[in-house]
Amino acid sequence: MNVRQLEAFQAAMSAGSLTAAAGLLGVSQPAVSQLIAQLESSCGFSLFTRAGTKMRPTREAEVLYAEVQRMFIGVGRVAGVAKALRDQSWGALSMASFPVLTRRVLPGIVTTFCKDRPDVKFSVESMRSNSLLDAIATQQVDLGFSVLPGDRPELNSTYVCTLRGVCILPKGHRLAARRLIRAKDLDGEAFVALGPQDHSRFQIDRIFEEADVQRRIQIEVGQSETACAFVANGMGVAVVDPISVYNNAGADFVVCAFEPKMEFEIWLIRPKIARPFALIETFAAYASGELVRLANESFPDRR
Repeated sequence: MNVRQLEAFQAAMSAGSLTAAAGLLGVSQPAVSQLIAQLESSCGFSLFTRAGTKMRPTREAEVLYAEVQRMFIGVGRVAGVAKALRDQSWGALSMASFPVLTRRVLPGIVTTFCKDRPDVKFSVESMRSNSLLDAIATQQVDLGFSVLPGDRPELNSTYVCTLRGVCILPKGHRLAARRLIRAKDLDGEAFVALGPQDHSRFQIDRIFEEADVQRRIQIEVGQSETACAFVANGMGVAVVDPISVYNNAGADFVVCAFEPKMEFEIWLIRPKIARPFALIETFAAYASGELVRLANESFPDRR
């Protein structure tokens, strides 16, 4: 037996006659009769009793019909999954990114991407750069966004965008009304510094050293969002990446442009050897585009 014979049988059972079945399938009535005769020959029993132009299914036909219906439902499900994969509305992907991007920006990107894709499942991890590169190199996650390019042969690194650092000051600070803060403006200021584990610490220290600016570093923190919290509490000023102040409406600090220019790069990291999956490619392109849009927004956003 073959699928075409089963289609003819299903149509005859549901339509109640060979003529109606032929109309459903878009073929001639003799063609349907021949397909059912071939199916009966394969089964070794009759499927219909005929009295003139009328036909009645046998008990065997009714039992077989129930199984055929289940088979076609399964085929329909397979077709549905295939369509969902083609439309990229079904599947699963895993990703990782550095902590501040994971908390501040990725929720909005993933939420919008999933709006018309309710059957897409995400796994999102927050990792520092070295752990992130390890996870992608060993294919524990499908992709990641890092502030450092991967320097391993098993990784592909694609530059996404560059963000400029900003200066944050407590509300009411003597410089809070300015739109631009220069390094020399912060001479003698209490300063909330990022710890040595943050890749930008060296860059920030060098800027102030070259400007011959002395800062009073009383607080040192591990993450830029923590620096924002201390600045909001009046413990000093800080220079941070703009993602840390993204969607920070109501915060007790002001955000100003900062010079000299300090840049933060974002890289898309993928395993070099990975099975292609269109959903991952589409999301990578979409997320990268949103990050470029973020980079092109006007920082700082004066609230």
